[in-house]
Amino acid sequence: MRLKNVSTTILNQHDYPFPVEKVLAELLAAGATLAGLLKYEGVFILQTKTNGPIGLTVVDITHKGHMRGYTQFRPQEIKKKDTFQELLGSGYLAFTVDQGLKIDRYQGIVDLNHENLPNALEHYFVQSEQLETRLFIVSEKTDEGIWKSGALLLQQMPEQRANKESWVHIEALLNTLSPQEFLDFSIPYEELLIRLFHEGGVTVFNPTLLKAQCRCSEERIKDFLATLSPDEKESLLEKGQLKMTCEFCNYHYEFNRKDLMTVH
Repeated sequence: MRLKNVSTTILNQHDYPFPVEKVLAELLAAGATLAGLLKYEGVFILQTKTNGPIGLTVVDITHKGHMRGYTQFRPQEIKKKDTFQELLGSGYLAFTVDQGLKIDRYQGIVDLNHENLPNALEHYFVQSEQLETRLFIVSEKTDEGIWKSGALLLQQMPEQRANKESWVHIEALLNTLSPQEFLDFSIPYEELLIRLFHEGGVTVFNPTLLKAQCRCSEERIKDFLATLSPDEKESLLEKGQLKMTCEFCNYHYEFNRKDLMTVH
């Protein structure tokens, strides 16, 4: 999984400090990778909720490949050289598949007190799915302000597992990959995979194209406001105006009293 336009667009919608941007960039890559393991129609959601300076992050991706993400944090507690663990502290990481009202949600949860994001996700797969998994997740911000992030996932197949010797060998091959090589997007992904794993044979599938696309709209907000009573609507007004901002894309919506009271 490689992101450049998607991660740059989403991060440029906010004015986050660099350490916060880096965490969200890597969660975007992780979210897209995990969503790629599933067949679903709806939304895949990756969320962290912790007691650290970054208290909440949310990344979601629709089955059409539309992605968005945001984070909530305490600016005064963010230090430039903080590690992933120092920024998030302890809490949990959850991934949810929401396919609408008629289908039960699928949700996986793992404690989040690990040194980095790959360790947390690997722990989940071993504990919950009994599948040995290795993840390589990296990101960087170029001098031009472009955010590149990516993830490579190795996983035992549940029905036909490699023997221990083969798995150790594959892990060793993954360990030869450097962040610089992985984030050099001039190297086609299929060439990179063949470089790493040519001994075992590589099958390459057509890539899934992703897009930074929020799902907020004035119509959706009006649908929500229509469920409120006149008194509830009135309580939302401040100096005759209701101002709302989408946490994902940071787009601002404004409604006056007349707009609000005529919504139905």
